[in-house]
Amino acid sequence: MPFVCKFCGGSFCYNHRLPESHNCPGLTKLKERARESRKYYPPDKPQMVKINRPSSLRPVSRALSVIKTSYSLTILAIVLVSFFLDIIIGFKYRLYFALFPSDFFYQPLKLAMNLVTHMFLHSGSFHLLFNMLFLYFFGPELERRIGGKKFLKVFFISGLIGGIAYVLWSLFIYFIFAYPPSPAVGASGALFGVFACLAILAPEIRVHLFFIPVPMKLTQALVFFTLLDIIFIVAGDPIALSAHLGGALAGLLMGSWIKKKGLHIAGY
Repeated sequence: MPFVCKFCGGSFCYNHRLPESHNCPGLTKLKERARESRKYYPPDKPQMVKINRPSSLRPVSRALSVIKTSYSLTILAIVLVSFFLDIIIGFKYRLYFALFPSDFFYQPLKLAMNLVTHMFLHSGSFHLLFNMLFLYFFGPELERRIGGKKFLKVFFISGLIGGIAYVLWSLFIYFIFAYPPSPAVGASGALFGVFACLAILAPEIRVHLFFIPVPMKLTQALVFFTLLDIIFIVAGDPIALSAHLGGALAGLLMGSWIKKKGLHIAGY
């Protein structure tokens, strides 16, 4: 039974069926074309070599690549690291980085630093979980609409205004009612600013609150949280709710300015 060579088309017996066994001219031409079609790499330009990472490291590398491309998720990662440092180091860590209103009189430079650092501390697991869920869902959404740099401005300016509001309110309560101010920790003021800014830019977004099964618009949720904070402040709740209101006000103003200037992606 003859065998047909697929390179030159000739018919050969069983012993000479392979192209190497009958000096196949088609195979020779194929090899020459392959050599001629190869790309030339100059000696001073090294070739890129792809290194396959172990499959166990791929989820970690993907997570790191996502964090690097998102400022909001980078902040989330820093907060988590800070939380574990707080657990490991203990009281001294929080004592140095928390926001103490009394430092307004005794250590103003430390107070200025702690207006930033207190955003990366949290009082407990529940406080951390609630704030980080808030940041995870609303942070990237705002960042996609206004860009990473403007997101950072909204976050930190809201956090600073919220911290200043807490310091001033605590000192006011101290002078009027002689109630000693307590230190503040948490990114709630900054997150309220992010939420308020997003409510201005995308009021059509609907959210489900944990304890209310009915979906509501961002603007409605913002009004609900604001009224709730005001009620708790009047009731004398020790939580730094004045920071929430200060951050929300800053977010509203910045969101209005961004919308007026058209510096966001509408209808994303």
